[in-house]
Amino acid sequence: MPNPPTRYNEQAIQRLVDWNSDVMVRLLKQVVAKRVAYGQETWDVEPVLEQEEGKLVLDEVAEVIDLPMFKYYRTSPNPDAVVLPEAAEKQLRDYVAAVSNAYHDNPYHCLQHASQVTTALTKLLSRVVATSLDELDTELGEEYGTDDDSLEDVQVTDNMAAMLHHHTFGIASDPLTQFGLVFAALIHAVDHQGVSNKDELKVNPEAAAPYGNRSMVEQRSINKAWKKLMEPEFKELRRCLYKDEVELKRFRQVVVNAVLATDIDDAELQNLRMTRWEKTFSSGVRMTGRDTLKDVNRKATIVIEQLMQAAHIIHTMQPWIVYDKWSRRHFLEMHIAFKGENSASDPSASWLKSEMDFFDNYAIPLAMQLKDCDAFVVNQDEFLNYVLKNRQQLSSLGEELLKSMIEQAKKDDKVEEQTGSDHLIFNPETRMLDNLHNDGKVSRHLQHLIDWNVEILGMAVKRIVAKNNATGDTGNKERIDLELDLTVKIVDEVADVIAFPDFDASTAPAMLDTSAELDVVITSQLREFVTDIATRFKSNPFHCLDRGTQICMSAKKLLGRLMTKTPEESSEDIYSKSFGIASDPLAQLAVVFAALIIDVDHQGIPNSQHVFENSYLADKFKNRCISQQHALDICWGHFMHGEFDELRASIFSTASELKRFRQIVVNCILATDLEDDELVHFRKKRWDKAFIAGRRDESVENRNRRATILLEMIAQSADMFHATQNWHLYTKWNERHFSEMYKVYQDKRLKQDPTIFWYKSELLFFDEHAIPLANQLKECGCFGNTSEEYLSWALANRQQWAAKGNELVASIVARHLGKQIEKQRSVRFHRRVSLSAKQA
Repeated sequence: MPNPPTRYNEQAIQRLVDWNSDVMVRLLKQVVAKRVAYGQETWDVEPVLEQEEGKLVLDEVAEVIDLPMFKYYRTSPNPDAVVLPEAAEKQLRDYVAAVSNAYHDNPYHCLQHASQVTTALTKLLSRVVATSLDELDTELGEEYGTDDDSLEDVQVTDNMAAMLHHHTFGIASDPLTQFGLVFAALIHAVDHQGVSNKDELKVNPEAAAPYGNRSMVEQRSINKAWKKLMEPEFKELRRCLYKDEVELKRFRQVVVNAVLATDIDDAELQNLRMTRWEKTFSSGVRMTGRDTLKDVNRKATIVIEQLMQAAHIIHTMQPWIVYDKWSRRHFLEMHIAFKGENSASDPSASWLKSEMDFFDNYAIPLAMQLKDCDAFVVNQDEFLNYVLKNRQQLSSLGEELLKSMIEQAKKDDKVEEQTGSDHLIFNPETRMLDNLHNDGKVSRHLQHLIDWNVEILGMAVKRIVAKNNATGDTGNKERIDLELDLTVKIVDEVADVIAFPDFDASTAPAMLDTSAELDVVITSQLREFVTDIATRFKSNPFHCLDRGTQICMSAKKLLGRLMTKTPEESSEDIYSKSFGIASDPLAQLAVVFAALIIDVDHQGIPNSQHVFENSYLADKFKNRCISQQHALDICWGHFMHGEFDELRASIFSTASELKRFRQIVVNCILATDLEDDELVHFRKKRWDKAFIAGRRDESVENRNRRATILLEMIAQSADMFHATQNWHLYTKWNERHFSEMYKVYQDKRLKQDPTIFWYKSELLFFDEHAIPLANQLKECGCFGNTSEEYLSWALANRQQWAAKGNELVASIVARHLGKQIEKQRSVRFHRRVSLSAKQA
């Protein structure tokens, strides 16, 4: 596999390689775990797939992929307990690196795109609603007449098979299929030339001939990636991956079907898929006792392809900011192809119409099919809503967007002519936040973050408006103020119990209509408020707007898990499970509001340093929760300005609602100070009272106490999001945090060099905060698989930091010092140039 030249930042490439490797290592562990649990041995003599001479990859597309029948075990295999052979894991990481290096530096079809598709597919798979096998213990015991925990393998057929495979058609119970899907996502655009199949056929017919003049890009990607995988250096990886020819064949079929499913321009393939869908799902998605094994596998095959297709165009099913970003990249790639005479189609003339057709004929129908598989993807409504909304926005903003893309392409062309260099591809990994503004104008990066946060807060406001509409409350028409006692510090406002509304079936989340757009005045004021807040963040490496946005997103994700409803659950079940939060849009808005503002105007130093320096802020807030109180003090005062009267009127109907909103915001923000001994003791005592001593206490007061704790835990978890995500994300933000502290040390405001204590302090952070919090998220039982995922990541990151932390600290310091030296050299160079110019 050739290594085409790339202009990506090397560190950015390595981060993407590490991220994709971590994802695939976890999936490979699941493959091995299942094999170990079933007592299956892998091969000594490697199985081989016989390939017919002259047969194209395209000819391998299967109408039905045979997935394994269900085998029941009371004790599910634990992938986290699996230790892969060292050689196999190393080979997997080497393979991912080789695939990554085989991507060209295209604006769109590049390593970043492949990583985005891989991430999307991983998330889609994580949303699989798997059947709980424990619930079947009684039925299986009655069916087979045994209570023995060593129950023999059971091949479940007829009605039992329909029940077990009800949601996933067998995909959830086959980790090899899941690995094959993610593998396909990673390799689907290997060696992509930045030219479509249609244009490549015209420009280079000789190269297209070996692929039958169809799906050249996709077939070439599979051939190159598969050939690389079959090289001798990856033998131990393959030994872990499949145990016999049957599994090898299934793995290959999943990869082929998934990658070829991304070619949506091949009429023959599209017709095949459409005919199969109509034939298979004409009687509905649900399986019945009449479904044969082939029927089930055909449905699984369709869903496998749909998952890949959805991941491939995930930018259309995300907020407008994401769609806008990747549309610009795609347009630029088409512009480069046209300018280089590799395409006869000028995107300036054809892009908008083709994009509208793409939504109407592909993206929207696909999102609707995902919705039809409602038991498979938890958030299928979210995808359909976004794709419809993006289509609507494209209809109204498309001309403006196209004009902007054309202007940017012209600027890039001019730069190329002046410098003689190739196009510089926008790479978010290399963008720094030192300059949020450019000549008084908001930068594109800042605008993206503002748009993103407006989207999150806007959805929460919509839910409040929808609830008011459902109850006949049209909102408050008069200005509501909250009289604050200025002698009471914010930290003293922290409440033991916050009251939450009782259950009302008419205002349950499933009953609210949030499709209506907010009034333009409200939207305008919300955007203005978020913009004002965004510009109050300082450009610290860690406590910055980037992190504030990540915290807000993490809080939204956890709230989404609270509100997730399975088909078996009622609205009242969701209310009870979330202790009332799922039915309280005001509380949901308060949490994401608090998440966004936590780091506003952060000075880049810890609270302890404020106290040591006896700063103005330390004196103002009496040496407690200084950064947190300062952020809330600034933002609340701004939020209560008259310019936001209409926004507040749409949210609060009474003074008591405004008071409750502030109470939740105060509790959530102050909960992120993990060093204030008084608050830490207070929270521990309340947890014991609510969830341990009050385990059987179902009183309204204890329900409200649990809800209060839950909201604070969401804020805390969002604030330390990097510790409970993958290793790549953890190390990225850990390095940012270290850099911020190291700068304080270099400025002689910190007595001890963080290099000395950073390794140990991170271990303590995991042991005393991140891991205990993840355990509490799991114990409260409100977040489903997300809590287990967070705990798993926290434990894995702690383990890796214990092994690699000292080396990483050393490398961070080396990079930091290297950047300082380069910066000093650059300053000296510019000074010399300036002096020379003056003398001339």
